[in-house]
Amino acid sequence: MTFRTIKWFAQVACSLLRLIPKMKKGVKLKNTGDMATYKPFVDEELRKWLNPLMKSAGVDFIVKGKENIPEDEAVIYVPNHQGLFDMPALILNTPTPCGFIAKIELKKVPIVRTWMWLLDCVFIDRQNKREARVAIKESIELINKGRSMVIFPEGTRSKDGVPLPFKSGVMMIAKETKAKIVPVVLEGIIDRFEGTGNITPGTVTVTFLPAIETENLSRDEMKALPEQIRQKIVTVLKEDGAIPQDVE
Repeated sequence: MTFRTIKWFAQVACSLLRLIPKMKKGVKLKNTGDMATYKPFVDEELRKWLNPLMKSAGVDFIVKGKENIPEDEAVIYVPNHQGLFDMPALILNTPTPCGFIAKIELKKVPIVRTWMWLLDCVFIDRQNKREARVAIKESIELINKGRSMVIFPEGTRSKDGVPLPFKSGVMMIAKETKAKIVPVVLEGIIDRFEGTGNITPGTVTVTFLPAIETENLSRDEMKALPEQIRQKIVTVLKEDGAIPQDVE
C-alpha cells in the first residue's frame, strides 16, 4: 500500500472524527421528523466533507447528461457498481444528494452508519428475504416523501467493469412509486482504487442517461426493465471502450 493511500484513508478517518459535532446536530434535526429542516443541512455537510477528500485523492469528475435528470421530483438512479468512489460520484454530481440502498455490512461501521442514516440510506441484507422486503418498503416511503434514491441493481461490485446481471429490486420500487428511472454510467472508478489496491489519481466519468417513465408500463415491460437498463449502460461502456465489444 502506497504512502498516498495510507495518508488518504487516515484523512478520511480524521475528518469523520472532526465531523462528530455536525453529525450530532444532524441527528437532532432529523429526529424532528421534518425533512425540510434536516435534509439541506445534511446534504451541505456531506458535500463539504467529500469535496476536499476527492481533491486529495486526485479524482476529477467529468459529468455528462445532467440535463436528463428530471427537475423538482424524486427519481430512482440506477448506476453500474464499480467501487469505492461510486457513492461520492453520485452524491457530488446529482442536483441534490440522494439516499442509497446499501449493503448491511456498512451498518457495522461507526460514524459512517450514522451519516448514511442521516442521508436517508436504507441498509439491505440480500440474504434475508424478509429484511430485504422491509428495506424496499422503506425506500418506497422515502421516494414518496421526495428523496431520490440510488439502487445498485448488481448487488455487488463488478471486478472487471462489465455490469453483472441486474436484480429486480428496482422494478418493485418503480412499480410502487411510479418514479422515473435515471440510468447512470460510471466509468474509471475501478482504476482509481480497486484495480491496484491503491488510491490512483485520475478521471471518473458520470453519465446520466435519459429518464425512463414507469407510470404506464405494463407488467411485461416492468419485468423487462432491469435488463433493459443494463443494456443501456453496457452500450455506453462499449462506445467509450471501457469494456469489450463482445460483451452481451
